Amino acid sequence: MSRETALEKTQQGSFGTEGEQLEWSYYDTATIAAATLVHRLFTNPLGAAGKTKADTNLTTAAQMPQGHHLEVNAIKVMYESNAAKATAAVQNFYDLLTETTATFILGSVKDMGEWTLQELMGCASLFAMTPTAAGDNIPLVQPRFTGIYPLNVPIVIAALTPFECRIEHHVAPAAALADDKLKISLCGILTRLS
Repeated sequence: MSRETALEKTQQGSFGTEGEQLEWSYYDTATIAAATLVHRLFTNPLGAAGKTKADTNLTTAAQMPQGHHLEVNAIKVMYESNAAKATAAVQNFYDLLTETTATFILGSVKDMGEWTLQELMGCASLFAMTPTAAGDNIPLVQPRFTGIYPLNVPIVIAALTPFECRIEHHVAPAAALADDKLKISLCGILTRLS
């Protein structure tokens, strides 16, 4: 290999005329409130409605940015309480997971997928228990929260395509969960123009 060829080779790869591919996540956050039964994620971009980069990294409202193409291979769900909770809030949280659905809407298609939060978070059993006598230690099958839901068939979001993830509580969330944060992340391969 000539010196010039070797030098050229070391300078290639970061960017190209055909764009670049990255492992990427677009995410958005909803704040839980008993009076809010529907959250439309990815409709308010970074900087709108007080959203910071901790809340969302989407820079356009309800659509894939120009020059971006995302093949979503997994949906991640994260939940954070706003403060330490009392024991009863465990059941409130389980109820929220069971009574809440997520629907992915792409363009004019009504839905491209619909799941309960319980399914998306990977928790097959949800059983809260308070010991009835001191020393009670009855083992229970515990959920293994993964928070990652792999898609067998990827969802493809092309540039300028409108999309949203609609979170719907079919029973109002308990007041104990007010101001908790629910984050949805669309993970996959992003192709973008350099």
